[in-house]
Amino acid sequence: MAEISPAQGAGTDAQPATPSPWLYVLLATVPLTWGFNFISLKVLKQDFSVYGLLSARYALMVVALLATAWAIERDLTIRREHWRYLLGFAFVTVIVYQGTFAAGVFYTLAAEGSLLISTAPIWALVINRVLGWERLTRRQVVGTILGFVGIAAVILGGLEATEVPEHHVFGLAIMTLAGILWASYAVFSRPLLQHYSPLKVTTWIHTIGALVLIPVGAPAALSVNWAELPAVSWLCLIHFSLLAGVYAFVVWYRGVATIGSSKTVLFQYCVPIVATMLAYLLLGEVPTAVQVIGIGVTLVGLNLAVSSSRRAAGAEIPGE
Repeated sequence: MAEISPAQGAGTDAQPATPSPWLYVLLATVPLTWGFNFISLKVLKQDFSVYGLLSARYALMVVALLATAWAIERDLTIRREHWRYLLGFAFVTVIVYQGTFAAGVFYTLAAEGSLLISTAPIWALVINRVLGWERLTRRQVVGTILGFVGIAAVILGGLEATEVPEHHVFGLAIMTLAGILWASYAVFSRPLLQHYSPLKVTTWIHTIGALVLIPVGAPAALSVNWAELPAVSWLCLIHFSLLAGVYAFVVWYRGVATIGSSKTVLFQYCVPIVATMLAYLLLGEVPTAVQVIGIGVTLVGLNLAVSSSRRAAGAEIPGE
């Protein structure tokens, strides 16, 4: 997926009367981009370790993010009193999360991984309720219960699959954790988004994360035989780093600012469907019938939970 809740910062549900049709065309490419992440990582698994891949990704991604943020906003400053919180936030939501997400994709089927990471809005509602920050409406409660029923069906159905990645059970567990971490991203971004745009916060937390992820994974990245890296691996690395990591976020935030978060988040629901179809067509991954049902139930639950409150903490979480 890579990532914060834009509705709580610069984005709102206010919208112009006639948004350009091209905006919807661009937004339609976002689930395709994020859905293809699960294919790219499967391909890159053949050439990279988790942190070797992240080191290479961030070497490309951060430069592009900084350039994009500067071109759009012309201001990258963060006030001194916010740096301590920003550093802690970046540690959890980039350094820990990115390794968890990549490992989860390595060791799960695309249908499982994409669905489990897309349940972040439900986890965000639960986190907010546990912290006492928000009360759940009846519709949100029903949506959350349906979401967890769907998650259980996807996990249990995956255990019955005949052809699964190595360390499959570990992959399911760690991708569930990734979904919770992704939800924490939206919940705990709220103090920062009161002062800065989503793009600026995203740029800085990934820049901070890169200062750790690049050197940690550098030995593994340097051990890769780059001269003999297949063309398809180069394309997947560029996709994972620049298209999924920069392009999709810029389009997503433009959608939030133009047509509102409630309409933009509908495109997020397509990510598990896209990932499942691409994995079937390109990798031959076949989800079980129980998993397909679970995906449907979870998406219904997500829609109920998110649409019932436009101000829900996790309602506008974008992809990876």
